[in-house]
Amino acid sequence: MQPSYEAIQAAGAELLAISADDPVKAKEVIGKVKRQRNLEIEFPLLGDPELNTINAYNARDPLNPRIARPTTYIIDESGVIRSKVLDVRVGNRIAPDKILAELKSL
Repeated sequence: MQPSYEAIQAAGAELLAISADDPVKAKEVIGKVKRQRNLEIEFPLLGDPELNTINAYNARDPLNPRIARPTTYIIDESGVIRSKVLDVRVGNRIAPDKILAELKSL
């Protein structure tokens, strides 16, 4: 998502990532991405080790309840969920162009 972060912000939106990892582990993951892909993660990565937010948004992985599954919500400024994509496969992510198209339709 990082390569599309500026376009998402230009569409008037903010990107937040939520992980079941604690903050220390989350920083390790960010460091690994930076080293392996030479990519700086600029959007906020929030840790949710107690899974409170992950559970509230039905984002707990049904195959591994200790982690979050790939989940994308588009929530408007009024707090209304306009779009959601829930997947069960860890490697699956919604394409950034689909997110941008949804944002443009709001």
